[in-house]
Amino acid sequence: MRNPCLQLNDIAPGLMNAVLDRDVEGNVIRKAGVMGIVIAGGDVKPGDSILVELPEGTSSPLKPV
Repeated sequence: MRNPCLQLNDIAPGLMNAVLDRDVEGNVIRKAGVMGIVIAGGDVKPGDSILVELPEGTSSPLKPV
């Protein structure tokens, strides 16, 4: 897991704001932040299978870095 960062705006302007929200108390809610490691490169087409392996341990809410 990782925090969303301003690099998202390089993909699409305004994307960073689209993945952030605030709760009723005004606290920031991060709605994105998954980082993956690609083991083998190549084209991915609809219908292709992928394998997702989650890291060991328990998850916790993202914190600012």
